[in-house]
Amino acid sequence: MKKLLLVGALALFGAVNAQKNTILVGGNISYNTSKTTNNTAMFKSEGKADEFSFNPQIGYQVTDRFTVGVKLGVSSSKQTGESTFSGFPGVPASTYNVEIKDNYFQYGVFGRYTVPLNETFAVFGELDVFASNGKSKEPDTTSGSTINYIETKTTGFGLAFTPNLFINFKNSFGLNFNIGGIGYTHEKVKDSEIKTNQFGFGFGKGITVGISKNFGTK
Repeated sequence: MKKLLLVGALALFGAVNAQKNTILVGGNISYNTSKTTNNTAMFKSEGKADEFSFNPQIGYQVTDRFTVGVKLGVSSSKQTGESTFSGFPGVPASTYNVEIKDNYFQYGVFGRYTVPLNETFAVFGELDVFASNGKSKEPDTTSGSTINYIETKTTGFGLAFTPNLFINFKNSFGLNFNIGGIGYTHEKVKDSEIKTNQFGFGFGKGITVGISKNFGTK
């Protein structure tokens, strides 16, 4: 499987030299693609998956250490594949094309508190409160030999807390590192009684790297 991961970020982190009454703008963007093949004597398949997300943010530095703001999140994923069954006596060969799509939209507010360690490093924590909407299109596995698709819509809300490290290069411009966090989400499928409650906790399992910049309002 070939995998490509591109992550770029302009995160709204309170940098080491960030000052009161300034504006922080940014977000993060990521793209991932993968390809899977399966070649056996009777069954052959080839699939591709693409994932994209973009999360713009804007905030206001209330004090030298505390920032509040709003944020959005847009993500989409698409999986396509073709499967071929070579058949055997009494069972004809067949080929199926399958497509799965997911779209997700998130909007909310955040608060961030920064503690400078020196002129180069700072640590900060961010609390996010958000609502969400999603739509997915997936094949109905109960439809038999003919592939039909089911579209579902979801609504939800949640909150998350993440610790971060900021490395200042010059004039509040530098790199930030997110090392995990803790969060809760609630999601409900529209026009049904299907609900999902999820609680997550993890630190050090993955790192998100981005860049940040603090802008004055003068």
